[in-house]
Amino acid sequence: MIRFSLISLLILFTANLAVSSPKNDNTRKPTFIAVNANIGSLLKTNDFLKAAEIPFSSSLALKFGLNTKGDNWKDFAYGMPYYGIGLYTIRFKDNDGLGKPVSLYLFQGATISELSPRLKLNYEWNLGISTNWEPYDRFDNPTMDAIGSNVNVHVALNLMLRYSVNDYLDLNLGGAFTHFSNGSYQQPNAGVNQFSGFLEMVYKFNPVKSPLKSIENHEPFTPHYDHDILLNISSRQVEADTSKTNLPSEYTKHRFKIFNLSYGFLKVPNYRYKYGVGLDLLYDESSGAKMWRQIHPEDGEVYERIKLAPVTDRLSLGASLRGEMVMPGYSIFANLGWNLIHGNKKDQRLYQVIGIKLYLRDNFFGTFGIRATHFTKAQYLYWSLGYTINGKSYKK
Repeated sequence: MIRFSLISLLILFTANLAVSSPKNDNTRKPTFIAVNANIGSLLKTNDFLKAAEIPFSSSLALKFGLNTKGDNWKDFAYGMPYYGIGLYTIRFKDNDGLGKPVSLYLFQGATISELSPRLKLNYEWNLGISTNWEPYDRFDNPTMDAIGSNVNVHVALNLMLRYSVNDYLDLNLGGAFTHFSNGSYQQPNAGVNQFSGFLEMVYKFNPVKSPLKSIENHEPFTPHYDHDILLNISSRQVEADTSKTNLPSEYTKHRFKIFNLSYGFLKVPNYRYKYGVGLDLLYDESSGAKMWRQIHPEDGEVYERIKLAPVTDRLSLGASLRGEMVMPGYSIFANLGWNLIHGNKKDQRLYQVIGIKLYLRDNFFGTFGIRATHFTKAQYLYWSLGYTINGKSYKK
């Protein structure tokens, strides 16, 4: 399921770029390669990492990307964005039970601020699929509660200073937050989180030497309000209570259904950003569910039984703050919410959502996202479909 979701997202994102990228007669693409060396520290956010002697981690990434040409007003308006694909490997010092993960991910970045002609402040996000972990196993890796599957999602957010040595060579110095988990698709799933610093060397083929410095001939834009309505359907596993239930492990294989109806009211002041508030109505089948093993009186076989809580106990209603960073054809979004009606008592009231929104046609969009608590522990991964209703303008 995770592998299929991420491969589908890679295909959709690549196709979306092909459609939304501006046309140009110049067939020489401003491509680049980059090598990224990273040293970081794992956050001790679960029992396994608290007990393990893993003082730091190191990673190496090889990236291939495409720069925008700077010959279109959108390039300047959106911070000269760049896109690409990366191959990443991470190693843990004194590793005992985590494995030797390898990731394949998409990345996109752009300039936040031009500090000088040669020095810029940039951001970059990564989203991909990671494999070759050593997941929880009742016999071979019983203390592992961080990772429950061999295949996991790789999410990272990087902030960096980019120094242009010359037209062909850039040096990037920055910091990154990286998260690995399967979104509670398979328990256990406490996740692995890393804060790190990195040094990156970028070599540019056919570099852009004279990008636009204004948004001449730009499309007219009127600040306005957007109304987003979306529905997502997902599922999750949860840890079970083993006391007086005859369950051999708290990690059962039953998957509970998730439905979420969401509304967002967003202010759109310019091309690059949206922000606002929203409501999330969540139906979580795992909320208040009871699980146990019981011997059938007739056939003598042992069965796992599940009793769901009343429907009203499976519902939550959350209010959230929302923000989006917009690019042509897609955006990156993040929500910070609080459950006013709190159905699932095992989860925190405070929740976080991060994901990518792809406009498939006009105002019709699809999203891929992760909902979490504690800022590090995923509740579930989801796909959703939604529609944006453009509201009235608030100034000329």
